[in-house]
Amino acid sequence: MKKLILTAFEPFGDNDINPTIDILNMVPDSIGHMTIIKKILPVVYSTCFDLLEPLIEAEQPDFVVCMGLAGGRSKISVERIAVNMKSAGIADNEGNLFKGELIHENGKVGYFTTLPYELLKSVNENVDYSYSAGTYICNNIFYLLMEYLEKTGSTAKGGFIHVPFTEHFAKQPYIPINLQGEIIIDMIKALGDYDG
Repeated sequence: MKKLILTAFEPFGDNDINPTIDILNMVPDSIGHMTIIKKILPVVYSTCFDLLEPLIEAEQPDFVVCMGLAGGRSKISVERIAVNMKSAGIADNEGNLFKGELIHENGKVGYFTTLPYELLKSVNENVDYSYSAGTYICNNIFYLLMEYLEKTGSTAKGGFIHVPFTEHFAKQPYIPINLQGEIIIDMIKALGDYDG
């Protein structure tokens, strides 16, 4: 059996919910030949990876996929690159606010996803890829994940997926939560069949 770690984020800012948690709960514990290990992460720069790193070490997964909310997008986005920067208009959930600081002072400028993004994009017309994961917590965890996988020599494929608003936000554009869950499940099925 292959293993996939799938993460969601807790609510943040003025959002009472985070649809990634609902999606996480919709995903079964196994899909085909893939076992899914799930984790909800804090929206905190300094600790978001602290919960993920030991899970990767313990499980030695084939894939690590982190999910986050990107309100305003019209499609589910497979992120192509993480950049070495922390900068946002809102603080994290512990009140930390950054305006252009580096994640790691001597770190690489960026890391590319190792997920098969073209394959994931082909799963559904509501999926596209993106060249910017922003510079908030989503980019932060994406950068730290890819840095860790490279430095440890892990063979796991890693990356980040942004999801748009759901109907619960009463904002446009949105994709219904049930459809988002179905698409993420189909993406996991595609990864289960992937041999690259």
